Order: sequence, then structure tokens, then C-alpha cells
Amino acid sequence: MISNSILIVDDDERLRELLENYLIEKNFRVFTSDDFLSAKDILSYFIFDLIIVDRMMPGGDGINLIQMIKEKSSTPVILLTAMGESTNRIEGLKTGADDYVAKPFEPEELYLRIKNLLEFFDQKSNLEDRINFGDYLYDLSTFQLKKGEENIYLTEGENKLLNLLAIKKNNIVLREELADNKVNDNEFRKIDVQVTRLRQKVEKNPKRPTYIKTIRGKGYKLITN
Repeated sequence: MISNSILIVDDDERLRELLENYLIEKNFRVFTSDDFLSAKDILSYFIFDLIIVDRMMPGGDGINLIQMIKEKSSTPVILLTAMGESTNRIEGLKTGADDYVAKPFEPEELYLRIKNLLEFFDQKSNLEDRINFGDYLYDLSTFQLKKGEENIYLTEGENKLLNLLAIKKNNIVLREELADNKVNDNEFRKIDVQVTRLRQKVEKNPKRPTYIKTIRGKGYKLITN
């Protein structure tokens, strides 16, 4: 059985080690970071099942880190705050934190919150694995596009593009995100070509698209049922 992976971001070395050892005993794969910049770097390379973020840390703000995480994924996040910091907890929840734990706390309390969140998001993701738009069904888990019983062939580039659009369905995906954050005209042209080719496969009139909309000056959006 593959265990869930968790990232802990906290500058308190004693707390990090305590939580790491406790959660490893609970069969989680645990990774740690002690500041904002190293956490940001780790998150640019790895995907986690859940992230635990301290409110205050060297090099940045936990609230900003949560905002960055939620702009790119739906990964569940638990915010750690000091006892009595109600304003910070509210700010964190508004930013996108899915739960919070006030310090000091018992490791078992955090474990139960982690367990509940992972179960909730697992059920939610199972419902959202399949994205419908028009007569098409796209499966995020198998990277397969169907129209009825017919499989629609997609190139690797088209599949990557549709996957990113489907993950953020009905929301704008910036051209920079689609181009792996490479901000230059050559990369943007490649994305535009991929969009044109994908539209030719799923739109009745590719020049007047119904599903893959251009958001002028920003990027694209997949409109789903």
C-alpha cells in the first residue's frame, strides 16, 4: 500500500522532528522544510498529498505560501497558529487553508485532522476524476478523452494542455502556467498552436470555440457542463 506524502513547513526544529517521527509511525512519508524559500523550492519539484504550514516562518509568510499552493493545486493544507491568533486563523481560512491547529497541540489531534482531510479529499477527487464538456468526457486519472464510446487521440502536448485546463475547469489558466512558467514569446506561440490543434478535435467551430475559451491577455479556460 502506497503511503500518503506530507510536507511540514515550520522553523521550530523540535516540533518538526516530533511531528516527523510521529507521522512516520503512522505510515506517512514525511518531508520537512524550515523556511518559506526552501518550501517554495520543494513545491516547485514535488507534489504532496497534504501540506502543514506554520503561520510565521523565516523568509516569508505562511499565508502567502498557502495562497501560492492554492493557486496551483487543490492540495489540502493545515495551518499551524499560536493559541489566540484568531485573526491569523481567519485570514488563513480565507486564503484557502482547509483546517487549522492552534499551538500547543497534541500530535494525535493533528493526525486525526490529517486523516479526516485526506479521506474527504480522496472522496472528492474520485468524483472529480472525470470532466464533462459537451459530448466529451475527459478522465484525469487515465488521461483519456472520449466522445461517447469513441476514444479521441491526443498527442502528449495536447493531453498535457487539456489536463491542466481540466484540473482548473471553469477557471483561467495563465499562459505562463501552461508554458511551465517560461515567460517568452516562443513558448507562448507553442501553447497557442497546441490550443488550436486541441480545438480542432473538440470544437464544432474551432474559430468560435464553445469549450476552450481564450481569456484575452491572460490565458485559457475550459468550460465544463
